[in-house]
Amino acid sequence: MEEAAGKILIVTTDRALATEASSLFSPKGAEVLIAANLAGAQSRISSDKIIAVIVDAARIGAAERNGLVQIHAQKKFPLFILETLGTLSPLETSSLRRLPWPLPQGFADLVRTAAKPVIFLADQTMFASRALQILLQQAGLQPLILDSTVGLGETMTATPARTKSFWEKLTGSGSGEENEDRARVAVAQFSGDLNAAAAFDTRLRQALPNAACYHVSGVETMRAAAVAVQERRPAILLREELRRIPAILFGRETAARPRPERGARILLVDNYKPSLDSLAQALAAAKYEVAATMDGNQALAAAQKPGSFHLAVIGAALAYTQRTGADLALALRERDPDLRIIFMVDQYPLQSALKGMSQVVELGLDDALLKPVESSRLIFSVQRALERRFLIMENARLLKEVQESNRQLAQINAFQKKFFAMVAHDVKNPLTAILGYAEILQSKLSDRASELKSASHVYSAAKTLNVLISDLVDLAAIESGKLRVTLAPMDLAVVVSEVRSRIEIAAAQRKIVFGVEMPPALPALVGDASRIGQVIQNLCTNAIQYTKEGGKVTVIVQPGPDKVVVSVKDTGIGISKQDLPRVFEMFFQSEQAQAMRKAGFGLGLKISREIVQRHNGTIGVESELGVGTRFYFTLPVPAPK
Repeated sequence: MEEAAGKILIVTTDRALATEASSLFSPKGAEVLIAANLAGAQSRISSDKIIAVIVDAARIGAAERNGLVQIHAQKKFPLFILETLGTLSPLETSSLRRLPWPLPQGFADLVRTAAKPVIFLADQTMFASRALQILLQQAGLQPLILDSTVGLGETMTATPARTKSFWEKLTGSGSGEENEDRARVAVAQFSGDLNAAAAFDTRLRQALPNAACYHVSGVETMRAAAVAVQERRPAILLREELRRIPAILFGRETAARPRPERGARILLVDNYKPSLDSLAQALAAAKYEVAATMDGNQALAAAQKPGSFHLAVIGAALAYTQRTGADLALALRERDPDLRIIFMVDQYPLQSALKGMSQVVELGLDDALLKPVESSRLIFSVQRALERRFLIMENARLLKEVQESNRQLAQINAFQKKFFAMVAHDVKNPLTAILGYAEILQSKLSDRASELKSASHVYSAAKTLNVLISDLVDLAAIESGKLRVTLAPMDLAVVVSEVRSRIEIAAAQRKIVFGVEMPPALPALVGDASRIGQVIQNLCTNAIQYTKEGGKVTVIVQPGPDKVVVSVKDTGIGISKQDLPRVFEMFFQSEQAQAMRKAGFGLGLKISREIVQRHNGTIGVESELGVGTRFYFTLPVPAPK
């Protein structure tokens, strides 16, 4: 979503949370509105331009939350539900809930103490990683581990006599025997989407009305929330993650990309046909395009061209070929360096297993799986390998783009330097001649008013052009590191006086009051008098150009123990806060300045900064739009010898 003004609705009775939300969204130009219940939220959504809704689950009941979810299904605005440990508790009566991963701290303890069945539907990545199972076991639980919900569904719809033992085991009820090892928690692998999970939850409650059912995904919380917003589903976050919502809404935290290489082409090679067939079926069911063979030579023939496959899954021992799995992997990688490869290694004999594992490292392959390979474990490994392939190729693409951009930028910079050098040398000399001859013409035509006026225009235009060319000459010198600054004893009072004599004429023409505030004595300084004069004149010229008639421009010199501060203060148009950081950039002019400026490239401040820095000084600016501006620079006072 692009950054734009709009209104964020937060549904809560907690004023502190609303205040925090306002501080987060105000910098984005979004106004935060508050509703205390479903009715208030409906009214706001109907009457205001709502760009997102945030629901505080800790303060808004489940029924009203469901009402907001239904409105969201129609309006399709981004909806964020802020959960807490309490609202996610199994003790809260609710339909299917989605759990963020990692789980909130203390959640497993709530499951352990809840006297009711708790079922987790884990997606394939989460189930294969066993992270959820391990976390529950560490909390003192012994969950039932189910490879799928198929058997669970059949058990639910079976006759009571057939389901009795399972449900007694799950609920801890039945024969009256006290058995603390009875399972109240189940973790089932679930390959369906959220709609399928909700439908399963509905069926589950027919058998276990008191059960708490959760869907758990291995996708990181913020990315999962960004995906949910992108797919127009409610996004689940913990309450303390409110601060992350602006990043999701305004583009810095996105879904990034769909799962890499969905529908990727996979080459599957193994010497055991039953395993080959079952793994091929599992990969096909996971929406991959699979080519399965027991013949290594056929595999090489199928992968003749680079890009034929995205990934290869190879058994370490192969039939019907003279080559080993390692040989095949090397041959495939030589043909296609971008091909990702997973090894399947026999567990026995142990020496062969160790050799296969070491070959994975030696050959730089992506993973090693011990046979027999479970389909869920293979799919998890395939996803990781394809993600790595995607990232490697994306990095290579971005690197190529950066290199091309750098090449083009280098060409532009080279052309710019040559252009400035050409202007500096090929234009400066003829311009000097024009100025000289125009000055002679003025002296010769002093008694002929009409011709004198024309000669004066020529001289004035040439003088203006000379200033512009001088700026380009200085810029070319700066770009090449050859700006000449000659440091010598310098009388700053004399420098300011010379600038004053030149500036007073321009100020009088514009009916601007020009003044100088300087103490009677200044410390001895070391610097380039002509260059420091150039800086002061640049600042004064800018001040006069951007100050309207009747305004005031003042040069202020303030000596200190270790530095002298020279300021040029005006009552002009001022500079906006957005433009202040850019005023010293090359060619930059604010919109207000462009409307008033008569001539110039916008190089004066950049050149001035370079000159001041060559004197080991600093330069800065203070300004308020419509009030005026103060440019200042410092010159160090030499330590006494």
